Amino acid sequence: MSARSIAKPFRVLSIGGKPNLEFWFTQTVILLSTMLGVYLASFAGFEIAVNFDRYQRLSDARNLEISLRAEVSDNISKVEDWASSYKDGPMLWHDSRFAPRESYKLDDVIWLTMRNSSTTFELNPETLTSIRRFYSAVEKHKTVLFQQRQSNALAKNAIKNMALAAEDARTDIMVKMDDDIKRLDAELTDILD
Repeated sequence: MSARSIAKPFRVLSIGGKPNLEFWFTQTVILLSTMLGVYLASFAGFEIAVNFDRYQRLSDARNLEISLRAEVSDNISKVEDWASSYKDGPMLWHDSRFAPRESYKLDDVIWLTMRNSSTTFELNPETLTSIRRFYSAVEKHKTVLFQQRQSNALAKNAIKNMALAAEDARTDIMVKMDDDIKRLDAELTDILD
């Protein structure tokens, strides 16, 4: 076999029988540039998508925390009002003819809705635990109050404990939630910068 028969299939690689290295070098550079460009563009797009997703999750968590904070704040105020009004009208708690049990109910729309949201897991677990404990304590003390037929030591102790739970919630939960909201704001600002 001669060198010409071996080179025949590669004639397209040459012009006038001479190899065209400039052409193939240019084509190789174009191919590599295209591959690099596609890689860099996809990497940049991926980074933008990840940052957008992170921003969206943090924004949802912040909005949820602000809504929950408003609900908890209203409930703390409600419990404080109940505790302060007990002295003036204890029978409103003990006689269901004067005030039905439903009138002493905490607002828990956000709290209950959070069960069905994956955003809940973006919130600080310590804060969520504190809120759950506050709601449980209030319900427990309300139950004791409703079981009494008149104002007695059990009832007075229950209303006192409810007031303490509200005071603790105001100094503990509200501070935690404010700190969480500030942290989320800082993270959102960091993503935008």
